[in-house]
Amino acid sequence: MEIQSEKNERRFIKLIVGGLVGLVLVIVLVYAGVHFFHRWQERHLIRRAAAYLSGGDVKLAALSARRAVQMNPANADAARAMAQIADRAGDRAASEWWRKVLDLQPHNTEDALALVRSALRVNDLATAEKTLDGLDEAAKGTAGYHAASGRLAEMKKNPVEAERHWAKASEIAPDNTSYQFQLALIRLGTNDQSKRESAREVLERLRADPKQRAAATRTLILDGVAHHDEAHGMQLLASELQSYPEALFSDRLLYLEILRQLHDPGFAEYLKRLEQDAASNPADLASLLSWMSSNETAAAAVEFGKTLPAEVVGKWPVSPALAAAYASLKDWPGLEQLVRTTEWPPFDFLRRAYLSLALRGQDKKFPAEQEWMAAQKEASAQPQSLLLLARTVAAWGWDAETVDLLWVLAKNDDTKLEALQTLYQHYAKLGDTSGLYRTLLRLAEALPNDLTLQNNLAQISLLLGADVERARKVAAEIMGKEPANGAYVSTYAFSLYAQGDVKGALQAMDQLSQDQLRDPSVAVYYGVVLAAAGLKEKARGYLRRAAEAKLLPEEKALVAKAESTLQ
Repeated sequence: MEIQSEKNERRFIKLIVGGLVGLVLVIVLVYAGVHFFHRWQERHLIRRAAAYLSGGDVKLAALSARRAVQMNPANADAARAMAQIADRAGDRAASEWWRKVLDLQPHNTEDALALVRSALRVNDLATAEKTLDGLDEAAKGTAGYHAASGRLAEMKKNPVEAERHWAKASEIAPDNTSYQFQLALIRLGTNDQSKRESAREVLERLRADPKQRAAATRTLILDGVAHHDEAHGMQLLASELQSYPEALFSDRLLYLEILRQLHDPGFAEYLKRLEQDAASNPADLASLLSWMSSNETAAAAVEFGKTLPAEVVGKWPVSPALAAAYASLKDWPGLEQLVRTTEWPPFDFLRRAYLSLALRGQDKKFPAEQEWMAAQKEASAQPQSLLLLARTVAAWGWDAETVDLLWVLAKNDDTKLEALQTLYQHYAKLGDTSGLYRTLLRLAEALPNDLTLQNNLAQISLLLGADVERARKVAAEIMGKEPANGAYVSTYAFSLYAQGDVKGALQAMDQLSQDQLRDPSVAVYYGVVLAAAGLKEKARGYLRRAAEAKLLPEEKALVAKAESTLQ
């Protein structure tokens, strides 16, 4: 009995242990199954997002990708899908998604370059520059790196650096026709005739490439028009361009413009055809109306607008394009009637601005001011709305209102750079040195690695006598980094001259080449230094060159003082 009892006990223990093991196995299998299902579901959602995106359905693509991110916030592929979707939609959040991708998968060159492209798309030069600087040496040897650096240099208005990077990208990837196109585009804008001819040859060759032919042909036309090439040759190119299946509506407008300039008898017929074709597409219709408004045919645009159904006129962006036509004709009652009888959601702030313009034109000052204040209030909720409002009133010549809006925009990270760059151009055009100084302080703070900005700030500071010690230090540092740069050397030399070290200033400038010294913006300072050194005859020649430069009031005073010593 005892033996049987022991056997039963052992059997019972085995059953319990076996049951526990089985339960554990079931739990493990269930957990693994759920985990596997979740991973499968994530991958499925990401694949579905990619499929929707390739089909052009950004909304459904975003829903799928966002669900994948919610399931696993640490999934780099899901974050990458969100970044790609945001890029496609033009969403400024794209850069943040690319940063998240890089946080999850550091040292991925393609993702880093995608972040750079995204940042450049929204004019965030600081992020683009910082990301490129942070790449390792291997990544900096890729064509993609040089292409991104070339684009950054273009946006920083540094054509020499841009050309260097695009040339390197083309050298590394000789079969990439888009790099060849960009290099040709840069060289086409130089004053070097041999480079221009080489660029045109490349563009002519690219016209045989289906992927590049439209862009290459378009570029040749625009370059030909800018340089007053033979008009009938331009007409043939424009006719070919607008016949391409991939041609844009703007290419048809380009052909129309050439017909107008040639007084071609087919102009009226082609314009009528475009009116008929554009009537069913609000974007094309707005483009046509804008073209008509800016080409001495605003009256025809208004008459054409009167033939359109009210529901067509009421669509965005047809209404503002038609409003611009009324404004160019100074038909204030007609403009007021249009903006009071149409709705422009979500751009009602712009409608109110046009209404303010119409009321000002009729000398209705109080209601005009009310509408302007309402327009600013409605636009202030979105920086991009304020930016659009600023661009619009700038075109009307509302300088004071434009400057006020731009300084508001300069406080927002998303619009700061564009606002400050626009303010810089505005103050430079007016010759407002104090305004330039105020703007450069903010720009130099936002882009501390931009040597040109830092140099300009040092130069303006010296002219105004503001924060002079820092300006001298910065001028010396920048000149030390690029001792062959004429602009940097002239600022450094001016800092020495301002201290009374005329000999040092002369030695610094004498290191430059004759071509650099003859640059009007450099010749100003060389002439001033020569005059102070008593080299009167030589100074006269360079001061005469200074007359070709656009000088600030303080620079004009320097030149006048130098010339007075030559008598």
